[in-house]
Amino acid sequence: MQTEIESDISVKLSKFFLKNVGLWKAKDHMEEYKMKLLNFYTTWNVVIGVYFQFRDVYFTWFFHGDILYVCSNCLSVLISSIKLIVIVVHKVEFMNLIDYMYDHFWNADYDFHEKRILQNCRNTCVYFTSCVSTIGICVIISYLAAPFIGRIPSNSSERTLPFDMWLNLPMSETPYYETMFGIQVLTVYFVAVCYFCFDNVFCIMSLHLSSQFRILQYRLTKLVDVKYQSNETNTDSVWADYAVKSYKQFKNCVRHHQELIDYCEKLENVYTTIILAQVLLFSVLICLFGYQILLANGTHARRSLFIFLISGAMVLLFMFTYSCHMVIEQSENIAVGAYSALWTCMPMNQSGKSFRKDLIIVMERSRRVCCLTANGFFPVSLETYTTILSTAMSYFTLLKNNTVESVET
Repeated sequence: MQTEIESDISVKLSKFFLKNVGLWKAKDHMEEYKMKLLNFYTTWNVVIGVYFQFRDVYFTWFFHGDILYVCSNCLSVLISSIKLIVIVVHKVEFMNLIDYMYDHFWNADYDFHEKRILQNCRNTCVYFTSCVSTIGICVIISYLAAPFIGRIPSNSSERTLPFDMWLNLPMSETPYYETMFGIQVLTVYFVAVCYFCFDNVFCIMSLHLSSQFRILQYRLTKLVDVKYQSNETNTDSVWADYAVKSYKQFKNCVRHHQELIDYCEKLENVYTTIILAQVLLFSVLICLFGYQILLANGTHARRSLFIFLISGAMVLLFMFTYSCHMVIEQSENIAVGAYSALWTCMPMNQSGKSFRKDLIIVMERSRRVCCLTANGFFPVSLETYTTILSTAMSYFTLLKNNTVESVET
């Protein structure tokens, strides 16, 4: 089982990017020192990015520049910084979630049907994380290549940086240009990785949580063996022993359900602030990205950059709302699995009666679904995805009307 997990592309990608930002469990003291150094360097680059982007907003507003372009970059850096701060604050809980997933979700004993459920979950994780990571790398390349591509049509020899630094230095001359370009390369890379790597891990954890709820449903439906019940040669004592055995299996299912509920609460505790930030800011970001593509007078390089950005935002938004929705749906279906347990076949002895009573409790508990919320304000689901897109379209319409009125006046 460990070999299958280590060969999983989604796990490999998530592990690679988390190691890049210094947020992975170290094997020894040397690696722990390396992780701390990388985490400090990542934090430093994100702080530098936030500082220069807010500074860029100030000077762009003061000199009447392209403020919407700068604001879109500033909000993107802001989201990355929020994610990094939250994960660093909850680092111990975050690593415990990953360890628990390794030990109890991936390295447990499963039958053929349960393995198929896990495989479907892995395939979904691979699809989402591969798409998000690929788009993220394309965004990094587009940002860094934009100054060079922009010089091709005009045949200009003037050297420009991906972002304005607003420093009283000859930025187009050596060695200032090379130094600042190198700083911006590192800043863009670490900001972009923080933008999507934590969401990749969230997708893996929440989708595997929903798959565990599906496995629990399957185990509940298989508590009573129909073939065993159809054997008419079984005596009353045999039926009684079978009821005791089934009730013990049911207790294991209840413990499994309690563990999944606890895991969901811990996942909620770590990611709830990140989810709130994304829900609040993504509608504005999608609006600004769409404006840069359709209405802004930018170069083809800039338009292609924002095509990647809006694609990444849409996929990222769908990824975390879909994974949250699956947790809600599968945790609610526990009641269906419990009711399908063929409890009518159980004998009316003490174990059979206890089995029926406790089964009712499980069904009642599953009606209070497990969900991941935006800091407790509302549960996140696919309905949230459509709401954010609708809000982004409303913002875009207002921005478009304002732009048209400004041009006419």
